[in-house]
Amino acid sequence: MTITPLARTLDQELVALVRGASLACPVCSEFVLHMRGAYGLAIACPECRSILAEGDAVPELALPTVAQAG
Repeated sequence: MTITPLARTLDQELVALVRGASLACPVCSEFVLHMRGAYGLAIACPECRSILAEGDAVPELALPTVAQAG
């Protein structure tokens, strides 16, 4: 019998976020916001303010505070 690891790598977590299979921030585990605009696709966490974005430039996003989001 082999043991299968349950933990995902960071690469697997980021791919799951982009695909929409995961809604949890890999940094703080809070729910993330999927935003699309002129800058392309961005996935951002209102709790820890981390951003996953397309391209080289990080877009300026007006993220709601945790009190506004929840």
